[in-house]
Amino acid sequence: MPEEALSPIPALLAGADVLVCCGSGGVGKTTTAAALGLEAARQGRRAVVVTIDPAKRLADALGVPGGLGNDPVRIPLGDVDAEGDVGGQVEGGGQLWALMLDTATTFDGLVTANAADEAQAERILANRFYRNVAGSLSGTQEYMAAERLHALHSDPRFDLVIVDTPPTRNALDFLDAPGTLARFIDHPLFRLMMMPTRRGLKVLNIATQPVLKTIGKVVGGDVVADAVAFFQAFAGMETGFRHRADEVITLLHGPRTRYLLV
Repeated sequence: MPEEALSPIPALLAGADVLVCCGSGGVGKTTTAAALGLEAARQGRRAVVVTIDPAKRLADALGVPGGLGNDPVRIPLGDVDAEGDVGGQVEGGGQLWALMLDTATTFDGLVTANAADEAQAERILANRFYRNVAGSLSGTQEYMAAERLHALHSDPRFDLVIVDTPPTRNALDFLDAPGTLARFIDHPLFRLMMMPTRRGLKVLNIATQPVLKTIGKVVGGDVVADAVAFFQAFAGMETGFRHRADEVITLLHGPRTRYLLV
């Protein structure tokens, strides 16, 4: 490939704090994300590549035999060349890190970080609805990916975050996840459920009792009771979640966030 054909890539990296790789399945998004991370390190950037795909393709591309977890792992730059093969010396003083999203671990960390105290965090983490249902609800993985992006972007170890998204449809869910959460938190029923006063809980019982009874007949009364207990334990944390969702929305639409369609 002519050298001039590669020139847009260094320019793309130089002007970005976040780079999101999108595309359909099987087109090489993960390999591209890994190669971009390596090129960024060559330019002296402190790059971290995060994959939302639970497959181990990123670990394979970067030559990490033990696989990747939810915490960033530093990749020895001398071990990976531009094609992702072992070998190849890298210069420039940059760093390359990588991780694979773990939805449950990220959710647990988010609860712990936003809880008013240890007791509130323990109530939520021990709640059966949270343990058995919350992590598998539609949109949870996408929002946790957005949350992980926020945390990595705020981490002083990194000056570039490269996101390896799942196939196109799920990638769109990832991009919309912060807005979806913000709309959910702003919903009147959610606000009613979060009311901390006795009056608020009384209104909640009166307003939602018929609905809860109907749902209970379908999914079981214990599930409904656990869900209500979860939302009541969640009270007071919604402001922090809403604030972070707004920050992620701003980040995804910011001038230093770039999108690459593979």
